[in-house]
Amino acid sequence: MCSMACIHLFLTLLLCAAVSEGKQEFAVNVNSDGTYNVVVQGDVWLKSAPTFFRVDGQVFSSADGSLKLVKNTQSSGVDVIGQWEANSFLYQAGSSQIEASFVQYTPDPSIFTYNNPAIPFMLFKQRYINGANNTASNSTAFTISGFPGFLIQESTIPLGYLSYGGLMFGFKGLMAGQWGPSSFKINDGIEGGPLTIFDRVKTANTLIISPANRFMSSSIWRQNSSTGGDNVYWGTMGGVEDVPVGVESSFILFCGNQGINKAMVSWGQILKQWHGRTEQYVKSDFTLNYLAYGTDNGAYYCYRPEEGKNYQDTVLDIKSYMVQIGVPIRYMQYDVTWYTDVHPGVVTWSSPPGIFPNGPQWLYNKTELPVFGYNPFWSSNTTYATANGGKYEFVIDGPKALPLEERFWTDLLAEAREWGLFVYEQDYLGTEFEAINKLLTDIDLGRQWLTQMGNGAAKNGLTIQYCMSLPRHMLQSLEIPVVTQARVSHDNRPNTDNWKIGVSSIFALSLGIAPYKDNFWTTSVQPGNGYNLSEPHTSLNAVVATLSTGPVGISDMIGGTNKTLIMKSVNADGLILKPSRPATAIDNRIRRMAWSDFEGPDGEVWSTYSDFGGDNKYGIILAADLQGSYTMTPCMAGYQGFPNSMVFPANNPNKIQPLTDPQPLTMSGCTMTDFCLFYVSPVLTVNGEQVLIQGELDKWVPMSPQRVTDINIADDITISLTGAAHETVSFWFNADGKSSPVTCTLGAGGLATLSFTAGSCRGV
Repeated sequence: MCSMACIHLFLTLLLCAAVSEGKQEFAVNVNSDGTYNVVVQGDVWLKSAPTFFRVDGQVFSSADGSLKLVKNTQSSGVDVIGQWEANSFLYQAGSSQIEASFVQYTPDPSIFTYNNPAIPFMLFKQRYINGANNTASNSTAFTISGFPGFLIQESTIPLGYLSYGGLMFGFKGLMAGQWGPSSFKINDGIEGGPLTIFDRVKTANTLIISPANRFMSSSIWRQNSSTGGDNVYWGTMGGVEDVPVGVESSFILFCGNQGINKAMVSWGQILKQWHGRTEQYVKSDFTLNYLAYGTDNGAYYCYRPEEGKNYQDTVLDIKSYMVQIGVPIRYMQYDVTWYTDVHPGVVTWSSPPGIFPNGPQWLYNKTELPVFGYNPFWSSNTTYATANGGKYEFVIDGPKALPLEERFWTDLLAEAREWGLFVYEQDYLGTEFEAINKLLTDIDLGRQWLTQMGNGAAKNGLTIQYCMSLPRHMLQSLEIPVVTQARVSHDNRPNTDNWKIGVSSIFALSLGIAPYKDNFWTTSVQPGNGYNLSEPHTSLNAVVATLSTGPVGISDMIGGTNKTLIMKSVNADGLILKPSRPATAIDNRIRRMAWSDFEGPDGEVWSTYSDFGGDNKYGIILAADLQGSYTMTPCMAGYQGFPNSMVFPANNPNKIQPLTDPQPLTMSGCTMTDFCLFYVSPVLTVNGEQVLIQGELDKWVPMSPQRVTDINIADDITISLTGAAHETVSFWFNADGKSSPVTCTLGAGGLATLSFTAGSCRGV
C-alpha cells in the first residue's frame, strides 16, 4: 500500500513534468473594444481592468467612456528578440493622443534556450504621440497611466504571488501571498518592483510582469476600493508632470512553464538581450573574484579605528595582521570611515586629514590593496556645485543635491583611480531618489543620473555596486553594464538574518547582477565591538557569501579572524571558489511563503550548481533555519535534466545515496548553527567501478570552475586544476561507496593534471 506521503510525492513529480495536453499554453486574448484577458493552459488567470491616462489635470478612463477609442490597427515585424505582431488601439485623452499596443513576441530559439523558446511573451506599450501636459497625480504611489491593468479577483484556480519591493534590491519589501482582493498586498509606487504570479496545482506555470524600458519612471500601482476598485496597474510614476512627444513605455508579461526560478531567469534573459547587457564586466570584476576586508556597517571597525589610533594606522595594522596569519585579502572596502559627517550629505568626496594623514594615495601605495570606495548622497553644500563655487551643475533640493553632468562623474572617478579605486559603491539610492523632487517629476532625470554615473565609471575602467537600491534602480542597470553587483539584504549586524538572501538572489541572477550579502565576522566573540553583540552563525554567513557569487568580505577585529573558516571560501591566492550561479531559494520555498499549508519547506532551502558542460553538473543544496524535515526530489531542487546523480552531506562523503525522483533527499535538523549542506555528483562508470567526483571537500564549493578547468572521462578520469603556485589541493573521489582523497601539489605555474586511476597528479 502507498502511504499518503508517497502519493503526495508522486503527484509533485507529475506536476514537475506537466504538459499542456492540447490546451492553450499562454495567450493574451484581446477584444475589439480594447479589453483583454490572460490565459494559461486553458484557464483565465487575469482579466483586464479599465485602461486610463491622466492628462490635462484629469483622468480619462475606458470605464466611464471619457477615454475615446479612435482606431485599431495591426502590424508585424522582426527585431533583436524575434518576430512580433502588434494590435494597437489609438485613444484620445483630452488634448493627447496615446497609443496602447499589445505586441506579441515569438523569441528567436537561437537566442533563448533556457526556457521553452516556443512560448511567446507580450509587451504592453504606451506611446504618447503628441505628448501630455499636467499629468501628475496627488500621490507618487499612483501611476498617471494604467496599461496593462488587471482586476484583482478570486481565480478559478489557486494562484499565489511574489512581489519585490523596497530597498536592497526589493529585499526589504518582499511580499508573498495568495492572489485575491483581501490578500494581495505589495509595496507599490516608487518602491514597487516585478510581480510574479504562479499556480499551486500545476506547479510549473509562472507569470512575470514588470517594466521593459523606462525603468526609472515606471511604477506598479495597487489600486484599492477607496480609489476606484481592486486593480493592479503598470504605468508612468505618479509624480511625472509632463510627458514629452513620442515617449514610449513598455511593460513585459512573460509566461514560463518550468517553475518560478527558471521563469525569472528567462524573463531576465529577454530583458538583457533587449538592452544589450552581457556578462563581460561581471566576469572581469576583480572584487567579485577575490577576498576582501570590509568596514561597512556590521564590521568591527565601522565608525571606529583601533583604540588610540587613526584609520590610516588601523588599515596598516589590518594588512600586517592578515599577512601574518596568511589570509589573502586582495582589496579593502572603505565605508563611512572616510567622512566626519555624511548625514546631511557629502560635501567633498575625500578623507579629512585626521582619517588618512598621509593621504589615500600614500596608503594605497603602502598597502598595495585596491580600494572599494563608498559614497552616500551629496549635500546641498557640496563644493562641486556651481551654486557653491564649483565647476558642475547640480540640482539643489533641501539638504541634498544631484549632479547633472556626466563630466562630473568622469572627473571625480578619474581622480579616485589615482588612490586605488577599483569599484565605486553608490549607497542611499532609494533615499536620494525619493528626496530629490525633480527625480519624481521629470520623466527622464532618473535614467540620466544613473547612466551618467555609469558612463563616468566605464571611462575610468571602474565597476559599480548599488546599495539601498529600489527595484527600479536594479532594472535600470540593464542599460548600465558596469553595474556588476548590489546588496540584496539589509546591513549585516552580528546575529541578524541578513543571510536570508535566497529569494532576492533570484531577482539579481535574472538581471545578471552578482548579489551581495554584506561583510561578516569569522569568530563569534569579538571583545569591545560597538554593537555589544556576538555572532553565533559565522559558518552560515561564510557559506552564504560564497554561494552568492557576490563579494566575500570579512570584517573581524585584529586578532579575531578564523583562518580555517575563511579559507573554505578561497584558494591560497584569495580567489573565491564559487559555483556557476548564485544559490537561490527553491520554488517550493516560495510557494510555502504564499500558502502556509503548502508542503514546501518551512525554512530556507536553496540550490545551485557548478556547470562544466554536458553532463558534468555538480549540485549544491543548502538548508538552514528549517522547521521539521523536508523531502526533495531533483525536480524540486531545479535539477531537471541533470544526469543520474548521487547526493552526500558535506561532512560525510561516505554517506552517499541516490538522488532520483523515486529516491529523494530528506533533510532534517537543519538549524542556523548546524545548517545542512549537501553535494550532488553525477555517477560515472570507469573500468567497471562506480565513481563520484567529490572534489575539494575542505572548500564550500568542492567543484568550482575557479579550481577545475577541465574534466575528461574515458578509461580514466583526468581533471585539470588551477590555483596558486605550489598550492596543495586535497581532491576527493568516491569509488564503489568509499571516499578517499588524492593530494595534489600544483606546479610553479599554478596548474596540475590529476589522474583518478593513478591516484596522482602532475604539476605544471
